[in-house]
Amino acid sequence: MKINQTLKLTLLLLLIMSGAGTASAYLAYQAGTQALKGVSQPENNPTKKLGESSKKSNEPTEFKPIDEKTILIRVYDHTHKKNQAITKKEQESKKNNTEDKTTQSKRNDSPDVETSQYMANFPMQVQDQGVKLEIQEASNEGTNLSFKINLQNQGTTSVKFLYSFLEVKDSEGRALSAITEGLPEELPPNSENFAGKVKIPSALVDDSQALSFNLTDYPDQKLQLNIPQIPVIR
Repeated sequence: MKINQTLKLTLLLLLIMSGAGTASAYLAYQAGTQALKGVSQPENNPTKKLGESSKKSNEPTEFKPIDEKTILIRVYDHTHKKNQAITKKEQESKKNNTEDKTTQSKRNDSPDVETSQYMANFPMQVQDQGVKLEIQEASNEGTNLSFKINLQNQGTTSVKFLYSFLEVKDSEGRALSAITEGLPEELPPNSENFAGKVKIPSALVDDSQALSFNLTDYPDQKLQLNIPQIPVIR
């Protein structure tokens, strides 16, 4: 009786172990199948490719000499193209040098042309009540722009001037400081020409193309000797 019970218990344990093993194997198979779903077997064997490539690299290749005519043509083409490039570069350089010289020549000639044009505007004069103010010429003297001035009184009464009343303005209407030299403080009636100069620092007229002079008598201030558009020479 005891033997039968032991046998039954043994068989039961075996059945349980077999069932557990079968269930574990099934679960493991399912997990492996899910994990390898995106993996596919390569179409070609990599080791086969390596073997084929090594065989090809070890196979000797046939030597084919280049024809002498082909070599000469290639050398001629290379040399000819190189010489053409050098010649073209030299021509462009000569052309640029010629243009630069022409431009420089024009620049060098332009100041003379401009100066001639400016000098053609002189003399400039204005007259009021028998008193004449004349600008004969303009020139650069050191750091100053100098104007040669003539004053003459053709009237019957003398005229006095205070040259601090000389008003000089640039083309923008800005007042400029000026220094007078040699001009008399009083012009007698029926007088001859009195010559003098008006000097303006060149730094003040660098950006100006024209100036204006305005002079009146003192103290009556009845005269209006105004000369506009006086060219600025460089």
